[in-house]
Amino acid sequence: NRAEGESNVWTAPVDAGPGLFWSAATMTMKKSGLAGLLSVCAVAGLATMATVTGNQDAPQAGAGAPTAEEMQAMMEAMKPSEHHAKLEPLVGNWSTTTKMWWGGPGTPPMETHGTSVVKWVLGKRFLQEEHKGEMLMPDATGQMKSVPYEGIGLTGYDNNRNLYTGYWVSNMGTEPLIYNGAVDPSGKTFRMYGVMDEPMLGVTGRMVKYVTRIINNDKHVFEIYDLHAGDDYKVVEITYVRK
Repeated sequence: NRAEGESNVWTAPVDAGPGLFWSAATMTMKKSGLAGLLSVCAVAGLATMATVTGNQDAPQAGAGAPTAEEMQAMMEAMKPSEHHAKLEPLVGNWSTTTKMWWGGPGTPPMETHGTSVVKWVLGKRFLQEEHKGEMLMPDATGQMKSVPYEGIGLTGYDNNRNLYTGYWVSNMGTEPLIYNGAVDPSGKTFRMYGVMDEPMLGVTGRMVKYVTRIINNDKHVFEIYDLHAGDDYKVVEITYVRK
């Protein structure tokens, strides 16, 4: 039974990049228990008693529905913004050329080819990329051979955190790659940062930098840098040319 004068309280709900070839970086460097529950219950009971026995007419902080201004702010945060529009040059059908430096910068790169389809999804809030191609991997004898590669990624802009953000998965592992970053003042170079794990070395949380450089509307270049090895330690470069 609700105490006289007690108001309903409404609480707003709160909502809780591409690392195309993680193995390239790998190859370059060969509670609470019962006591806690009882404590929470005790605090909740004291709060309830204070509400019932206190001044029923006093305003309660946080009580009531959100204001019109708060609702407007939430609606604005949900919309695509001018930051999303800066991703537009990445949309299209692309031929890709990938260079991988298995021995690190300064060594001859291995080159493969593929295709990517990039399109807007979810009301132009995210770019979805689907990539198909090949990757050169060592076999049991140490010889390099071509294996099929597929990857899917999402890239967007988080209006709440003021960050570009991305997510990438592929058929080369079960590890999702998540990355965040910003664009430079020119609006042409995106730099994002994330971490990757290296199962071959038993390493987790290795820092990586992802750079996308828009050359023009028909060409852009994506690069991966292994920050654990050095600021300019590039291990992957993918050139996208519009079909």
